[in-house]
Amino acid sequence: MKAILGGRLELWVFLQKPKTLPCLVRGRGQTAYRSRICLYSMIEYLKSKVVFLSEKSLRSGITAKNQINYLKVLRLVALLMVIGLCGIHSIATAQEGAASKPRIILGLSKIELNPGETIGVQVDRVIRTSCSPNSSTGLRIPANRIPKNVSEIVRYAEGARVREMVNWSSAKVFPLTPARAKGNGQGYYFAADGQGKFPFLISPSKITDPPFSKTVFKPAKGSNETADLICPDTHGFNMIAEQAYLHRKDIDLAVACMDLPAKAEAALYLAKNGINIYAPCDRFASNLMNYKAKFGINRTILGSAPIRQSEKGAIIGDHPLAIYSDETIVVEYTDRNDTMDRYCDTPWRYFNRLNQVYGLNLSIIRVYANAGEAGKVVRQAEAIKAQVIGVRVCSYDDYKPVAQWLKKDLMNRAVLLHSVAYNQGNALFEEFPTQTTFGDLNPIIER
Repeated sequence: MKAILGGRLELWVFLQKPKTLPCLVRGRGQTAYRSRICLYSMIEYLKSKVVFLSEKSLRSGITAKNQINYLKVLRLVALLMVIGLCGIHSIATAQEGAASKPRIILGLSKIELNPGETIGVQVDRVIRTSCSPNSSTGLRIPANRIPKNVSEIVRYAEGARVREMVNWSSAKVFPLTPARAKGNGQGYYFAADGQGKFPFLISPSKITDPPFSKTVFKPAKGSNETADLICPDTHGFNMIAEQAYLHRKDIDLAVACMDLPAKAEAALYLAKNGINIYAPCDRFASNLMNYKAKFGINRTILGSAPIRQSEKGAIIGDHPLAIYSDETIVVEYTDRNDTMDRYCDTPWRYFNRLNQVYGLNLSIIRVYANAGEAGKVVRQAEAIKAQVIGVRVCSYDDYKPVAQWLKKDLMNRAVLLHSVAYNQGNALFEEFPTQTTFGDLNPIIER
C-alpha cells in the first residue's frame, strides 16, 4: 500500500480481480469507499483461499493435526492482513475527511501532442538567436527555415521545450514569420491579426533592439495589403498572430512568449480560432484566468507547464497538485518593472488573479525577491510554517533553496511560474513531480 500525500493525491489500493491474485490499481483521489472495497475484497479472497487449501489438504491425505496447524498459520496470516487493511481503511478515512475541505487543484490542464502534428513557433529563441551567432541557430540562417532535426532548434527557453516535443512526438516545426506592423504615429507599432486589423501592440524593443531586424513594407503588385514594417524575427503571440491565424488549419499548437498583455490578448485570439497555446514564459498568462468558462473556448491555453513523454508522443501539463483553501501561500513579487527582474512578479500576478476571479479569500503573503532570491520566499515559508509557495526559478541560486525545502517534507509544495523556460526550473518539475505544478488557468475549485 502506497499513499502519496499532497502532490498528485494518488492512492494505490489492492483490488480483487475475478479469478486472479489481488493486484495494484492506481486511482486519483482517496476515499473511504475505495479502502472498504480493498478491505472486503481481501477478506473474501483469503476466505476462499482458506477453504480451497482445506479441501486440498484433505484430498492429499494430510493428517488432521498437521491440517489444523496449517489452517492456524493461514488464519494468522489472514488476521495480520486484515489488521493491515484496517489501518489502510483508517488512513483513507482520515484522508477523505481532509479531502472534503475546500481545495484548489492546479495542473490538470494538458495538451497532448501526437506524432506527425505541427508546432507553429516564434522565430526568436526557437528558430534562431543572437546568443549563438556562429551556431546552426545563429542569425545567419533564414528566419523562415523549417528545422530538419532538433540540432536546428535553439537550445534554450522556448526552443528547449520545443526540442523535447520534437524528440518525443516527432512533431514538425513551422516558423510563424514574418509579422506585419503598422505605426500609430506616436512611436508605437501594432501587429496584424490575419483579418486585416492591427490590434496587438508590439514592445518597442522588438522593433528597435538587436537582433530584431525590420524592413519597410512593400505590398505585392495588385495587393491591397497595408503595413509600415515587416519583422522577420517574431517574438510573442502578438507577433505570430497573423501567420498563426492564416495557417490555423496547418498547425496543432502555437508556442511563443506571453510576457505582455498584448501577447496574452493574441494568445486568446488564437485559441478562439482553434489553436492550442503554450507559453513557457507566462508573465501575463494569468490575465486569461478561467478563459474556458468565460469565453466558451474548447482549446487549451497553458503557461509555464512541464512536458513529459507519453505512450503516443508528448504531454504538456497534466501535473496536478492540491492546495487547501485555508492554507497560507507565500509568493514572490517584485516592483522592478524596468529590469530583467520584472518577471519575478509572475507568482504574485497569478495568485492575486486566482483569488480575485474565483473569490477564494486565500491567505497570501508576498515576499519581495528578484532573480536568484527565491530563498527569501522559502525562509518566510519556514518561519510561518507554510507549506505552499509560489516562485519563479530561473537560476541555480533559485533552484537550490527550493529543492532543499521540497526535500524536507513531502507536504511542502511549490507552484512554479515563469520557470519551465529555464533548465533549473524545469529540473524541479522532473525531480519533484508530486510536489510541484504550474500556473493553471483553468483550475478545479472544490468548495
